[in-house]
Order: sequence, then C-alpha cells, then structure tokens
Amino acid sequence: MIGLSSSSARTDLAQRLTEISGLGNVSTDRQMTKTYEVDGLVPTAVVFATTTEQVSRVVRAGNESGASIIPWGSGSKQTVGPCLSAADIVLCLKPINQIIELNTSNFSVEIGAGLSNAALQKQMGKHNLFFPFDPLYLETSTIGGELATNASGPWRAAYGTARDIVLGITAVTPTGDVIHTGGRTMKNVAGIDLCKLLIGSWGTLGIITETVLRLFPLPKVSRSLCLTFAGIEDAFRLVHRLLSSPLTPGAVELIDGIAGRNSAPISDSPLAEDEVQLLIDISGNREEVEWHLKEISALAEENQVRHPTTLEDEAATCAWNTYRGAHQAILSAAPSTFQGKASVPLIRQTDMFKAIKEIGQKYQVAAGIRGHCYNGILYPYVVAGDDHAVNIINDLKKAAADLGGFFIVESAPFPVRKSAGALPQRSDHTLMKRLKTEFDPNNILNPGKLMGDAD
Repeated sequence: MIGLSSSSARTDLAQRLTEISGLGNVSTDRQMTKTYEVDGLVPTAVVFATTTEQVSRVVRAGNESGASIIPWGSGSKQTVGPCLSAADIVLCLKPINQIIELNTSNFSVEIGAGLSNAALQKQMGKHNLFFPFDPLYLETSTIGGELATNASGPWRAAYGTARDIVLGITAVTPTGDVIHTGGRTMKNVAGIDLCKLLIGSWGTLGIITETVLRLFPLPKVSRSLCLTFAGIEDAFRLVHRLLSSPLTPGAVELIDGIAGRNSAPISDSPLAEDEVQLLIDISGNREEVEWHLKEISALAEENQVRHPTTLEDEAATCAWNTYRGAHQAILSAAPSTFQGKASVPLIRQTDMFKAIKEIGQKYQVAAGIRGHCYNGILYPYVVAGDDHAVNIINDLKKAAADLGGFFIVESAPFPVRKSAGALPQRSDHTLMKRLKTEFDPNNILNPGKLMGDAD
C-alpha cells in the first residue's frame, strides 16, 4: 500500500472524495475525524456514502491514491480483534439504510446495510415478522456491521448464524467492483458461496452495502426463565440435560456474580458473587411454551436451582435488556478491564469456566463471566493492569487450546490489544493471507484487521 505521504496527496484525495459523495458527505475537519479515531489512528477523511455506486467510486479512489479504507457502521465492533495498521478513510455506511423491498409471502426483506437492527425489528414487527439477531448493541448496531462481524447473538442456538439466514448480499470488492451474490430464495447458491465468505470477514474482503435477509414469524407467546444456582456445576449440569433433551429453548445465557455486580439485577433476587444465573428464552405457541416452562423448571429443581423466576412481557424485555447492558456496564466500571471470547466444545464449558477463575486467582484479579451456553462460548471480563493482562491472555489462550477451542481478545485498552490482540495461528492462516491478497492486492480494506500487521 502506497499511503498518503504528503499534505498535497491528502488534499487531492479529499477533493476527489467530495466530487464523489458531495460536499456535505465528506469531512476532513480534525475535530470531526478525531471522533472516528480507532487503534490510535485518526483518519484523514470521513465519508458518508449514500449509494453502492458511491462506495464503489470511493474504493477505486482509495486504490488509485494508496489510501486505506475502514468500513464503518455504528462503530461498536471497531476495537475488536487485531489492531489496524492504517486508517486513511473512514467510509460510513449508515446513510444506506433504506428498506428496498419487503416480500412477506417469501419471508424476506432487502435492506441497505446501514439500517440499524432496532429500526429493522420495528418495521418488521408491523408485519408480525422479525430477524433473529440479538447483538449487544441492539439499538445502534447496523445490519451490515453485524454481518461483517458475524455477530448473531444468543438466538443462533434456535435460528442459526448469519451464514444460515442471509439469502443474498450486494458488496463492493477491494478493487471497486460491485458484486451480487446469493439471491432471494432459500436455496440460491451455484458454485462457491460468496455470501458465507463475506460474512465474518470483518470488511477485509469486501464492503457489504445491501443484503437480503430471511425473516421469521413473531412467536405468539414468549416467556423467559431466570434461574440462579449456587455454582457452575449445577448450572452446566442443567445445560447438558437440556442439550440432550427434545427441549428447544431459543437462548440459554449465563452470567456470574462478578460480571453481574456492575449492572442492575436481572431478577428480583440479587446475584451473590459466587452464584451464577441462567436466562432462558422460551418462545412459540402457548402449548409449546407451557410445556417448556414445566419441563425446564422440573430439571432446574433437580439441579438445586435457587429463586426460579418466570418472566413475561415488560419484565422479560427488561431482563434481556439488563443482561445485554451488562457488557458495557462491566467495561465502564474499570478502564483497565479487558474482555475476551473463549470458544470450546459444549462438553468442556465447565472446564473453561473453572480455568478462567483459576487464572484470575493465579494473578489475584477479578474475573467475571458471561456466556452463550448453547454455543460453547464464554466471555471473560478481567480487571488487570497492562503488565499482567498480556500474561493472563496468554494463559487463557493456552487453556482454551488445551480444551480443543480458542481464545481471542474482543475489548481491551489499546496497549493490551496491540500486544496480545492477534488471532490464534491455525493451519489455514497462510491460505487466508493468500485469499486476502487475491481479493485486495493493494491491502486497502481494514489492513491489519484479520492477521495483524502482516496482512
């Protein structure tokens, strides 16, 4: 990548971007661009694209000038994963937020990638439909950003991930070409499935500008169970009983007392530090919901549940909002907190939970945990100074690898991410680098985001 080596090059680029997107859609003002700083890098320009064609032309301009381009939705995932190595242009897609076509008979909708999850759900709710994504930043995160990061959320246990329920994608390649992959039907792939390749590629292989999503009918009845346990053994014993049963809850989420102490309690019974809580979504028709409530409650009693609570309507909504908000509450409580993601086989979740606690005790630091119990994913939150953090992260990586999984850093102070934010080395690492080079020969899209500085 050539890069913007002189003030005249930056001025020429800003002029060209203005010609492409219009004067009101480009800013080079330092005070403005500073608000888009990421990984210690302040962009030269921020561009608000309003069409796929504009995105294409901006990418071509970046290639010709050697400027790196950072696709941007709401910014909620910008500090996840390896640090960027350059950030000349922030390309904001939020203005591409229209509902292009809703086909209720086909249970599909085509939208602009800048549409927020909350806005999509509100519009689809008017037709008794919904899209089963429930990310942490539900109110602000854009659908395009959620697809780029494969941020499906806890409902993936019942509905699958983005790769299962996205029907089609319009994207701009790193060389500026516009491609349409997939379609509007449930079976729409002939050849290599580029939709699945783009989803979860973190904007390094292309910029998603529009997408066709599969929709689902809103459940007729929805309830939630909040179950408290004295320790992790009882909680995960229930989880394993559920996994081996014909029961199909929509989501099974976990939070421990340390993670929960910085946010409002999910139920009327405050969570003690050594306790863990499961929040279970149960949705469907009335008969299905009543059966699930009865069977899961009985299994919970067999596993020494404390304070079982059934939630519905506003109380259930409040509980899930509180659970979702715990993430930011934990990070805000102590600036030195880092948050990671440990993905292990379902049967090894108890072992990983214990390993996180043992590592915390080894370094004498607090370690709280949230988790998607039906997906084998645990999210440790550790309050540690920069010096200890890297050693703790290395121990967590080893613990996850020993259990047949992996650990990555998702949120941390910049020095910690810079030192320990690289993704795990795998046998396909070289192939991924070759694929990135083939798609993006000038390395302009999110350089450094997937494999670190060597991208």
